Amino acid sequence: MKIVHVQSVLPQEDVTALKEKTGESSIKEAISKAVYHYLKYGAKE
Repeated sequence: MKIVHVQSVLPQEDVTALKEKTGESSIKEAISKAVYHYLKYGAKE
């Protein structure tokens, strides 16, 4: 598997909400968890 570094600009409140929803304390882990979940399950709400 090839690893790629990705950067993005997000509003602070979105990052805080993402950390709370994923249960992760770091931004890196919260975003990683959210991306993997999206790829596995799609954008179902």
